[in-house]
Amino acid sequence: MAIRKILWRMSITPSVTAILAAATAAQAQSNDEKLRSMAQFYGVATYALGANEQCDLLDQGEYRGLAVLRDALTPDLSRATTSEVFASLNHAPTGKKDWAKGCLAHRAHDTEWRRIDSARLIAHALQAAPTVMTSDPAKCSTGNMGEKLPRSDWTIVAAMAARHHANGERATFDGLKKMFAGLLDADCAHTQSSSLLQAGFDALWLAEDNARANGAEKGPGSSLAGRYQSVVVAKAMGPWRLRRGGFNGSFPRDRINAFRLVGRGDTATATAFLYLASIGAFGGPRGELLFPPNGGWTVRLGGNAPAVALSLSDGTTIRLTKLSGNGTEGLGSARFELPKASIAVLAGKTDATAVHIKWQDGDGKWTPFFGLGRNPDPQKFTLGELREAIAWATVPRPE
Repeated sequence: MAIRKILWRMSITPSVTAILAAATAAQAQSNDEKLRSMAQFYGVATYALGANEQCDLLDQGEYRGLAVLRDALTPDLSRATTSEVFASLNHAPTGKKDWAKGCLAHRAHDTEWRRIDSARLIAHALQAAPTVMTSDPAKCSTGNMGEKLPRSDWTIVAAMAARHHANGERATFDGLKKMFAGLLDADCAHTQSSSLLQAGFDALWLAEDNARANGAEKGPGSSLAGRYQSVVVAKAMGPWRLRRGGFNGSFPRDRINAFRLVGRGDTATATAFLYLASIGAFGGPRGELLFPPNGGWTVRLGGNAPAVALSLSDGTTIRLTKLSGNGTEGLGSARFELPKASIAVLAGKTDATAVHIKWQDGDGKWTPFFGLGRNPDPQKFTLGELREAIAWATVPRPE
C-alpha cells in the first residue's frame, strides 16, 4: 500500500511506547517507515495542542516542546504528502472537538487522557534531551532570539522533566530523550542552532520565574535567574503556567501578554498586560496596563503623570482615576484605574474598537504611550484582541 494511503488511514497513536518503537526501527528502515513515525509524533503533538485551547492542560515547557516539534516535522511531512493527506495528519481540530465543552473527566475519557499523557511524555523527553547530546549544547542556540544555556542548566532541566516519569515510564522517557538528542546534534552541527532547544529553555524560565513569584530566595539555580528580568508576571500576577504566543526567550514581548495563572478564582487578578513605554530625549513614565477578567483595568507607572486616558477609535475618551502618584515623570511612580462606570461602557463596544492610551504632562500636553523596540509605534489594541486573550487565559482547568 502506498505510504500516502497508509498515512491517510492513521489514527492518533495512544501509546508513546509504540511511537518510540516505530521511531527506533525507522532508523534502519525505509523512508516510508520514517515518514510514518514522523506522522505519529505529529498527530500526538497537534492533538494535545488543540485540546489545550479548550482546557488548561500544558505548562510553558510542555506547550513549547510540542509546538516546536510540530513545526520541525511540518516541512518534511508536507513535502512528502498531498495537501489533503497532510491536513488529515493534523489532529488539532480533533483535540479541540473532543475537549470543546471544557476539561474531560479522567474515568470517563481514558483514551483522550492517554493522548495528553503521551504528548507530555514526548515534551518532557525533548526538554531533557540536551543533557545526552554528544556535542556541547552551550555552543548551540535556540534559533529565535539566540539564547544559549550551559550544560549545567540543561542538567537542571532534565532533572525537572524526569520527575514526571518514574518506574514504568522511565525507559520510554530515556529512549525518547536519546532519540531527540540525535536530532539536536544534527541541527547544531549544521546551523549551530535548533528550535527544539526552546522546549527546555521555556521549562527552566517558567521554574525560575515562579520561584521569584512565590518569594523564594532560591529557584532552580540556573544562569537564567540572574539575567531574566520578570517585573510584571512575578510581582503583579503571581505564579503562572503558560504564556500565549511564540517563543521570545528572556526578552519582553510587545502587544498584549496573556498568561494562564496557577491561582484561579480571583477575577480581579490580572491575566494579561500591555507594556507602556515613553520615547524622547528626556523620556517619560513607563509601565504596564494590567487587564483582570472583571474588566477593572489598572495602569502602573514608573514615573509620575498628572493624568492617563484611553482614546477609542469611535471618538470616545475615557479618563482613568488616579489612585496615587509621586516624584517626577522620569523618576516617580503613579497608579491609575478604570472608573467602574467605564467598565460597562467598554463592555458595550464592538470587538473592532481600537484603544490607544496616552498620558498628560505638567503642561497639559497629551502624549501617546509607545510599544517596545527601537522604532516603536504608539501602543494600541482592539477590544476583540483583548477579549480573545482573556478567554484563552481563563479556560477551565482539570480537577
